[in-house]
Amino acid sequence: MEKKINLYNGIGFCEYLDHLGTDNSIVCAARTSFLGESKGAEKDRKLLNYLYRNRHTSPFEQCSITFRIKMPLFVMRQFVRHRTFRLNEWSGRYSKLKDEFYFPKSWRKQDDVNKQGSVPEEDWNPVVEHDSYTTQEIRASGVLAQVCHEAYSRYEDLLKVGVAREMARMVLPQNIMTQIVVNCDIRNLCHFLTLRQHEHAQLEIRELADAMYIIMKELFPWTAEAYETYTWELAV
Repeated sequence: MEKKINLYNGIGFCEYLDHLGTDNSIVCAARTSFLGESKGAEKDRKLLNYLYRNRHTSPFEQCSITFRIKMPLFVMRQFVRHRTFRLNEWSGRYSKLKDEFYFPKSWRKQDDVNKQGSVPEEDWNPVVEHDSYTTQEIRASGVLAQVCHEAYSRYEDLLKVGVAREMARMVLPQNIMTQIVVNCDIRNLCHFLTLRQHEHAQLEIRELADAMYIIMKELFPWTAEAYETYTWELAV
């Protein structure tokens, strides 16, 4: 199976670490009252689809996957809204944060209808006008690169004079990379995917959700089939 999927222009990733159970484990959990025995692949698969379609989801919580994920901090802020995940994050209190920042390949325009959404615009890198940009034309990517370079330099300056790591990190921008180890049961992973693979989700977290799904699909193919066939109706 594909154990590590590169993300965010190659500086991030979604990596498989471990998992518990199989599709058959879900079926056997559903048959607890009947001693949890398999009745053959055809009947087991049919039962799993029935469970998923009718939202009988507790058996799916018997199985889980553990990932190691490296992503931008602003994606992490969305990720932790799914409070059913169990995770540990790289700590900027214990270790110096690395000089690694996510830079988009293209900028998106603000959606005039959806207040939290954006509109794709191929190869868009607009000129930014500000009083401080007087010597040359500067574009959005240049602004971001300038901010990141300046912020990380000031971060290192604060560390050099003895400021605690937990305070020095306050100057760093949201596109710095962070890393987590996260465990999620299959029921809540499907909930996450239903929300975050949706076309209205932010592009950067959709990219992560797609990678997590690739790994889940290899480990739990029957569940993936049910996920693709029966869509849970959820608020986005």
